Amino acid sequence: MIPWAKPDYYGYEKKYINQALKSSWLSDGKFVKDLENKVCKFVNSKFAISVTNCTSAIHLSYLALGLKRGDEIIIPGYGYLAAANIALQMELKPVFADVDQETFCVTSKSIEKKITKRTKLIIVFSTYGNICDLDAIIKIAKNKKICVLEDAAESFGSTYKNKKSGTLTDIGTYSFQATKTITTGEGGMVVTNKDKNFIAKLKSYRSHGVKDKRYYHYFPGHNFRLTNIQAAIGCAQLKKINEIIIKRKKIYNSYFNFFKNIEGLKLQMFTPKVKPVVWTFAIVLDPKAFIDRDKVMKIMKTKGIETRNGFYSPNLLPLYKKFQISNLINAETLSKNIICLPFYTSIKEREIEYISKTLLSLKR
Repeated sequence: MIPWAKPDYYGYEKKYINQALKSSWLSDGKFVKDLENKVCKFVNSKFAISVTNCTSAIHLSYLALGLKRGDEIIIPGYGYLAAANIALQMELKPVFADVDQETFCVTSKSIEKKITKRTKLIIVFSTYGNICDLDAIIKIAKNKKICVLEDAAESFGSTYKNKKSGTLTDIGTYSFQATKTITTGEGGMVVTNKDKNFIAKLKSYRSHGVKDKRYYHYFPGHNFRLTNIQAAIGCAQLKKINEIIIKRKKIYNSYFNFFKNIEGLKLQMFTPKVKPVVWTFAIVLDPKAFIDRDKVMKIMKTKGIETRNGFYSPNLLPLYKKFQISNLINAETLSKNIICLPFYTSIKEREIEYISKTLLSLKR
């Protein structure tokens, strides 16, 4: 079976893990600080704070922003819905904006239509490594004095006008889950250039609401701390980040050459402003050219190829039925027709060829 994704290691992971074990600092320690500093340097951010995963990074950001029950947050209608799920837990109101059918990313026009007096936050997704048209979105947000959070879980290393994803708005969040560009197993990061007061809240809410006095709780905080062992893996991965990016771009180009200009298939579009580090290779299957997407996935599995479907738009999920979601036409179409192909740095060229030819053989 060719897996859809798997973590790859680049030579320093065991060495750094052993150093973490010998240090006796398992929960916190040198590698946690090193990882935060190295991420700051790589993405050129003023501040970075490591957390248990990207969902925690989003939750932590909501808490530090002081979002309250009933506040509205605008969320793209297509993408992983961690931001929306946390909103439900905090009794915030998720308001969904449709995405562009070419880039798979939210647009400034769809966001602007959803803004009300109760809108406190705009979230954008860097779907599959792409970055939306942030110039227009940031302009709208500034005019309305609304904060913007970049959920850059899938785009670590991607750039927009030569600036790293996650650093283009008020707050950025990354995922280091096992399928991502670099991994710590689970894990994530918040990056921001906001003021010291906001940074102090991030630090406090991450660690039980404590600040300068041990066991004294200023806020009803969480324990979102990354372990030293996980951070050690992240430092090892980050050491090879340039090599990883080159490999991922090569894999993308190999797939692209198989599928470009094929009738019945649509590939994700990247604008000239974006230089993506692609997380997965997503293809929109035309229902007229292929049998049902889910049937295609089942057949691919019988051929020894694991694939993934697209994300579910919230109007397809009973969990969000009460919000009377409408006008997510593009998001729903993508949800039903996207297939994601195996993508990881150690995949072989012959495997990419086999995967591509197998999918193409399933055209009507």
